[in-house]
Amino acid sequence: MLPNDPVPGFDPNAGSPIPATTAEQWTANYRDQPLTAEEQAGSKRIKAYYFGNEFLNTVQQQEHCVGLRFYMGLEKDLNGDKSKDNYQLIVVGVDKDGHDIVPRTQADGSVQGMDGIVGDGSAKCPDNCDPTSPLN
Repeated sequence: MLPNDPVPGFDPNAGSPIPATTAEQWTANYRDQPLTAEEQAGSKRIKAYYFGNEFLNTVQQQEHCVGLRFYMGLEKDLNGDKSKDNYQLIVVGVDKDGHDIVPRTQADGSVQGMDGIVGDGSAKCPDNCDPTSPLN
């Protein structure tokens, strides 16, 4: 696949509502999983990430953006303390062909597409949760 070819199977209109009861069950399933080794060492299990409209609108309003893609990331403690590792949710805009709108490093080390916004800075639950939500 060439860099400008559409991503096979990409649907720019992906996503649909699900019943609240399904969301409740899925989040309960996630919360009920056994603790990982990192969580046993003190790392928090992230249940939710919050991004404000202003930031998400900035990403969505990029030229050619038809939607958002969210990536899971892991910020590791520089001293190797696994209890201080933090899971991150990274958001990028996506074009009609399914390509992330991000700067790309070429084989020669040069960067193409400097305008793409790659975002994090979300508020995480815990500690920023809705204690009354059935999803929490």
